[in-house]
Amino acid sequence: MLLDVTPRQLLALAGERLPDRYRRALTRYRYGPGVFKLDWALDGPIPWTAPEAARGGTVHLGGTLEEVVAGEAAVSRGEHPDRPFVLLVQASRFDSTRVPDGKHSAWGYCHVPNGSTRDMTAAIEAQVERFAPGFGELIAARSAMDSAEVERRNPNYVGGDINGGLQDIRQLFTRPVARPVPYSTPLPGVFLCSSSTPPGGGVHGMSGYWAARAAL
Repeated sequence: MLLDVTPRQLLALAGERLPDRYRRALTRYRYGPGVFKLDWALDGPIPWTAPEAARGGTVHLGGTLEEVVAGEAAVSRGEHPDRPFVLLVQASRFDSTRVPDGKHSAWGYCHVPNGSTRDMTAAIEAQVERFAPGFGELIAARSAMDSAEVERRNPNYVGGDINGGLQDIRQLFTRPVARPVPYSTPLPGVFLCSSSTPPGGGVHGMSGYWAARAAL
C-alpha cells in the first residue's frame, strides 16, 4: 500500500497500530510556510517591463536577491513581508485553449506563516504591478485563497504548506523520520510516497518513484 499523505494523516489513519517510537517521531515532524494564492482572469497579457518575462511560463518576482532573502526570512519569523517573493504562472500565453479569445489568465502565490489567514492580495498585486505597470487595470476577476482555505481543499497542505513539510537541512533527507528506507513504515507492506519523503516537494515525482522502488 502506497500512501500519498503527510505524517499528520498517517497518524490519523494508522493510529495505535504504529509503534510508539515511530509515532512519536511523526508527531515531531515540522511543517513549513503556508501560501496565499491568487487566480486572475485578465483582459490582456501581463505588460512586463522586461520582455524576457513575457517568454516565461513561470516568473519569479522578488527584485534583488537581498530582497528575496529578506522576504523569506520574515516569513520564517512568523511575519508577513510587505514585498513578498511571488511565484507567478502565465500559462495562457502558451495555451490559448485555457481562456476565451483575446483574454488571458494567471495565478500566483507568496509564502506566509503556516496557517496564516491574512489577505495578501494587495501585497502580491503590488509586486506584479511593480514589474508590469498597468497589470491592475487588466484584472477582470480574481479568486483568493489563504492558507486555511488551501488546507481545507487539500488536507495534505497542512497550514497551507504545499511542500509537504519544512525542508531544511534536518528534514532534507530524514523525511519524515530517520530510517534506512524513509519510504517504508513499521507496518508491513505500507509505504509513504508523498513529498513528506525525500527529496521533498517539487515538480519531479521522485518521491513516488523511489517509494515504488522501495515497495518493489
